Amino acid sequence: MSNKKSTSTQSVQDFRAAVADSFVSSGAVLLNIIDALAVGPRPCSPVEVTASALFGYDHNSLYQALRRGADALGEEITDDDWLRTLRTERLAWLAQHPPPPLRDELGTWKIRILDATNHHRPQVETVRVGYVHGADGMKPGIGLSVLAERVGEGSWTLPLEIAWMPPEQGPTSFGAEQIKAFVAVHGWATDEVLDVDSQYTVRPFLKPVVAEGVNVLGRARNNRCFYLPIKQYRGSGRPAQLGAKFKLNDPKTHPRADRVESWKLATGGRVEVRSWLDVRQKGWASQPLTLYQVIEYRADGQRRYRRPLWLLFVAGQPRTAETRPPQAPTPRQAEAIYDERFSVEHFIRFGKQELGLVSGQFNGLAAEGREQTWVELVATVFWLLWALRAIVDEQKATWPAWWRSRKLTPGAMRRLAAGLFIGLGWSKPEVKPRGKSPGRAKGARPEPRQRFKVYRVGAQ
Repeated sequence: MSNKKSTSTQSVQDFRAAVADSFVSSGAVLLNIIDALAVGPRPCSPVEVTASALFGYDHNSLYQALRRGADALGEEITDDDWLRTLRTERLAWLAQHPPPPLRDELGTWKIRILDATNHHRPQVETVRVGYVHGADGMKPGIGLSVLAERVGEGSWTLPLEIAWMPPEQGPTSFGAEQIKAFVAVHGWATDEVLDVDSQYTVRPFLKPVVAEGVNVLGRARNNRCFYLPIKQYRGSGRPAQLGAKFKLNDPKTHPRADRVESWKLATGGRVEVRSWLDVRQKGWASQPLTLYQVIEYRADGQRRYRRPLWLLFVAGQPRTAETRPPQAPTPRQAEAIYDERFSVEHFIRFGKQELGLVSGQFNGLAAEGREQTWVELVATVFWLLWALRAIVDEQKATWPAWWRSRKLTPGAMRRLAAGLFIGLGWSKPEVKPRGKSPGRAKGARPEPRQRFKVYRVGAQ
C-alpha cells in the first residue's frame, strides 16, 4: 500500500472516529445511519434506511437513536451540546486535511456561504410551521438555514451547520444569530468572506454580523438607493450624514468608478466590472461600503443580460486595536467570489434528491429536535463523501464503465462509496437481539397531539 493511499485511508478513519465520539448515546446506530445514507438508495423516509443492506439494525433502533439524539440537544443554538461537538470535530478534521486551493481569480479569499431552504410540509398539523419561500413560492413548511464552506470545484461545498428556523423568524434575523453563535465558538479570519444573496445584504443582517468581524459580499437588488459620502461641512445647520444619491437603476446618478476591470471569456465575450470604494446607506452612514457593477457582453458586443449585476462588500470590524480591516476584493475577485455562491444550491439539491435531507417526516412537539438530528446526519454524510474522495486514485485503479467523466462529483462518490467501504475493511455491525418490547400497557390511552395553525407574520 502506498504512503499516499495509507494517509488518505487514515484520514477517513479519523473522520469516522471523530464523528462517532461526538454522539452521546446510540452512537453505533447513528454512525450506521450515516454509512447507509452514503451508499444509498435514495430514502423517501428515515425508515427506508433500514432496508439498506448496510444497515444492521431495525426500524425501532433507528427511531430510538433519533429520539435520544433529539433529547440530548440544547434549547438554543448557543448551547454546548453534542451537536456543537460534532460540528467542531468536523471543522478540526478539515483544518488537519485542508482542501486544495480554488480558482486563481479568488486570490487568498476563503469562501463561506449562507443560504436558506425549505422543507415542504403543507398538511402537517402537529408541528409548528410557517410560510417558507421555496422553488414553488411561499408554502407551509419548515425553514432550514445552511452555513457552508467552499472546498472544491463543482458541487463540493461542505455544510458547516444546518439549523432549524423557528416560524417566527425569517432567514435574515435567524441567519444573523446563527453567524454570531458560529463566530463566538470558531472565530472568523480576516481572509474569510461570507457569500450571500440579496435577502442578506440589508442593514438588519449586515450590522450585527459585521460587528462580529465577518466580511460579507453579496448581491444587491437593482432598485436600491445608496449615497455618496459627504464632501465638506457647509458651516450652518445640522451636519449632513449622507451625500448625493446613488440609485442603482439610474445611471445618471453614478459617479466615475474608482476601479474598472475587463477580461475576455472563452466564448468570445467579455466581462466588465466597475467598483466604487466608498458608498453609504441610510441608517448606517458611518459604515463605508464597496459597490460592484458586473456587466457581461456577448461576442457581438451586446449585453447578455438586460440588467447589470450589483454586488456589495462590507469589511468586518476589527476585533482588536492591532487588527486592520481587510482590503476590499478587486473587481475580478468580487465577481469570482459571488460566482461560487451557487454551489450551495447544488448541495441543497443533492441533499434533497439523493441523501434525504427533507425526508424526515416527524410529528409532535419533539419534531424539531428529531428534524435537527436528521439533517445533521445528512450533512455528515456529505462530509464523509468528501473524505472518501481522497482515496480515489484515477490512474492506478480500474473503475466502473459508467464512470466515463472521471470527475469526483458527489454523485460519483456516492456510487463508489460501497466499494471504498469494502476496501477500508468495513463490515456490517453484528447486532445482538434484545427481545421484544412489552409495548403499551393495557388500558393506556395517549392524549391527542397538540395542533397548530400555520404561522403567519401579518396575523400576529
